[in-house]
Formats: sequence, C-alpha cells, structure tokens
Amino acid sequence: MRRIIPYILLLISSLTLAQEKELERADMYFNSFNYSKAIKAYQSLITHTDHSYYCTKMIALSYMKSNQPHEAITWFKNCLDFDEVENSIHLMLGQELLKLKRIDEASGYFNKFYQDNATPHQLVHQSFSEFYQGLLVDTFRYKIIPLTINSKYDEYGPSLINSEMIFTSNRPLPGITNHRDVNTNKGFFNLFAVDKTSTKAILYSKALQSKYNDGPICFSKDASTAYITRNSESVKKQVNALDIYVVDYDKNDWSKSSKSLPIRKGNYSVAHAALSPDNKRLYFASNMPGGFGGMDLYVCALSGGFISQPINLGSTINTPGNEVFPFIDKNGWLYFASDTHPGMGGYDVFFSKPVKEMFSSPFNLGYPLNTSYDDFSLILDETNTFGFFASNREGGKGGDDLYAIHIHHPLDFSVIRASIFNSSDSIAIEEAKVRLIENDKNQILNIIADKEGQFNCYLKKDKNYTIEVNHNLYSDFKGVVNSEQLQQSDTLNFNIGLQKN
Repeated sequence: MRRIIPYILLLISSLTLAQEKELERADMYFNSFNYSKAIKAYQSLITHTDHSYYCTKMIALSYMKSNQPHEAITWFKNCLDFDEVENSIHLMLGQELLKLKRIDEASGYFNKFYQDNATPHQLVHQSFSEFYQGLLVDTFRYKIIPLTINSKYDEYGPSLINSEMIFTSNRPLPGITNHRDVNTNKGFFNLFAVDKTSTKAILYSKALQSKYNDGPICFSKDASTAYITRNSESVKKQVNALDIYVVDYDKNDWSKSSKSLPIRKGNYSVAHAALSPDNKRLYFASNMPGGFGGMDLYVCALSGGFISQPINLGSTINTPGNEVFPFIDKNGWLYFASDTHPGMGGYDVFFSKPVKEMFSSPFNLGYPLNTSYDDFSLILDETNTFGFFASNREGGKGGDDLYAIHIHHPLDFSVIRASIFNSSDSIAIEEAKVRLIENDKNQILNIIADKEGQFNCYLKKDKNYTIEVNHNLYSDFKGVVNSEQLQQSDTLNFNIGLQKN
C-alpha cells in the first residue's frame, strides 16, 4: 500500500499540471479573440470541479463576444447555479436578453445588478423596464443612415479631417499580399479615407501603415499632428496590447516615424485618443492598474510639447465594466461608449457635460442611435448636428459597420432640485409622493421625497412636464414645468408649499 500511494500522488499531480496547461491554452485562445477554439478548450475542462465555474463563465463570455446571444444566455444562466457567481453575470445576462428583445426578463437581472452596485442616477426613480421604454420614445431626434462604403469586414472609429472621413477597417487592400492575424485569422486593420464626393474608400496614407493594426486616429485642430492607436511594439509577443502613437505631418504626407506617448508603462493598453477642441487636453481609454473596472477613461493636459500624468475621469463616468471611444464636441461635452451604464444592451453611446474640471452624470442618447447591439465611436462635426458612428446592429453588411447620424433635436437635460414643505411653518414634509408627467408622451416618473422633503430628477429640456405632489395629510399640488424654463439653466430649484388639511 505504501508503494502505491506515491504513484497515486504522482498521477494526480501530473493530471493537475496537464489541466493547468490546458486552461492556459484556453485563456490564450480567448485573449487572442479566437472564441471558437476557446469554447472547445473550456468545454474539455468543465467537468473538473476546480475550474467548473470559471470555464462556464468563459464559455458564456466567448459566445457573447462572438455575438451568439442564445448560447451566451444558456451559459450565463448555468453560472447562476454556482455559489461563487459574480454579480457582473446578472449584467451580462441582461444585456444578452436585450439582444433578443426579452426586456421583462432582462429587467430582473439588471435590477439585481444595480441593486448590488451604486444605482445609476437614471435608475434611481424607475425600474430598468421603465427606463428602457423611455429610451425608445424619442425616435424623432435622430436620422440614421448606413454608409455605402461598408463591407463584409469591420469598419469603425471614424474621424474627420478637412473634407475627408478617416476610418479603421480590416478589409483587404487591393493588389498586395494581405497579412492576417494568426490568432483571429482576420486581416490587420488599416486606415482608410473617403471624401464627401466619393462612395469609394481608399487607403488613407501608406506612411501610417505599421506591421500590425492601425487605428482609430484623431487629428489636431490644424491637422499637423495625428494620434493613432496601434499594437504596442515595446514588448515582443504582446501584439494585442494597444498604445497611442504621435505622428507629425511632413510637407505633403505624414511622417513615417512615430513615437508612443509616455503614458503606457506596463502590460496594459492605452487607446482611442481624442483631443479637446482647443488641443489642450487628450482623452483616452485604458485598462491601466488603479481604475474602476476594465477600460476606463482618462485625460492628460498638453502644453508646450509636454504631456501631464493621466487623470482618471472618476466613478461618475467609469464603471466596473468598460468605457471606451471618448469624443469631445465643440462645447466641451464628452461622448463615449459604455457596456455598464444603463442602456439598451451591448455598448451604448452616452454624453456628459463639463462640470468644473470633470463631467456630469452621463445620459444615454437613446434609440435609434443606440440599440441592443454594440453602438460606439460617435464623432460630430463642428455644427454638432451631423456625425458618424459604428455599430454591429442587425441589417449591416459585416461585423462593425459605419453609419451617418443627423441630429434634428439634440438631447439635453436639466437637474431639478425640489423641496416640499408645510406652507404655514416651512417645516419639511417627508415622504410626499411626486408624479412627473411628460405631457406629449404621457410618460410618468414616480418619486418619493426623502425625510428632508427633497427630491432630485432630470428632465429633458425640450419637453413640457406636469408635476403632481400628494400627501395624505396635505392638500394636493399640481404645477407645470415648461421647456422655456428648462432651457434657461442646467439646474433649476423649486420650492413647493402644501397646505395642511
């Protein structure tokens, strides 16, 4: 018996080591975006108890990232059977259900996720289902037009320079041998250009081609400097790490030499550069250590050829998930994509207004800009009424496609800060019931005032509202807030006095 035991221990140790190697292989497939191979590798390990939950979760994530919602839902629900299930599973399960328009079922999982996290301001006074329906009502705001330059490949990350729109695509280049990423078996991304008079896209600049992926790109106001997201060349065998490179315009073309910004100092990505209109601030996304989740948004100050240390935009903007593709419009408003702020599923586009040195709580731009799929990389021209964005929504030609957006009625909000009190002695009335009715859509927002008789909410600036306040010990109140009032300020204060019965 004593002779047998060492052999058994040796066999167990060998099996464990083999399983660890297979798990590393599965993770390598996943991190290299080869999701089909990752799924098979994780499935071969799922019966081993030490890795059962992890493999189940990774299979679900692989199906989600390869846009197979039916399979992703099945595996995310399997995750719920484990004691170690993470709260983020509820979020991702809800997002996949939205893709299949199973809104009521998704609402329960979203409510569970946001109850266990800091509740976003747009969900403080309504359920996720009510919030979701509210995103669908203002379809008149935007006109969305698919571009004829889309292909069966991926197109995303638009940028404007002079009369051209520059974008990123992994479509093949005609007349040359097109190298492929060995991990994804897809072509590398290059920068393409299309002008206002053409429907055909061409390679933007051969000087800006690197060995791997190039794009997205943004330009300084005078078009003399470009900031390009590329695979990092600083560490070998880490071609999936991204970095931002600076290139100057040299006479008639861009310089072939480039240098990375002195931001990335470890094994993480820095990507999606965006400049403020005055070129004094550079915004970007990164998963550097010390953030709030996956990819966070950061800002650096630019001055005299120097760049400051990055500053995280904080928990108002960044979440436990991913915030990517920042853009700053002519008024200094921040637009970005997030997969965790309350939305319609996948990545949605949000805006946030400047408040001192940071930004306000973000607002979802709603349908039809946002859908249950990934909608991201929005940019606007100098009029703020026209722009471009990318989406993998249904009806496209390939994976990610480009769309034009005409903004007919811009979305904006005012913060309402109200106090409810006894009109006789000015003592606060706690727990009064408040109903805010958006008149033209008859949408209702129900709020309970706090113990100090106060409540806050956000109202659309171009809408008219009726406010009703009720309390069983006081007379009812009914008032109106019109669009003229809302457009005067970003914050309005109201004092509402009730007479005691």
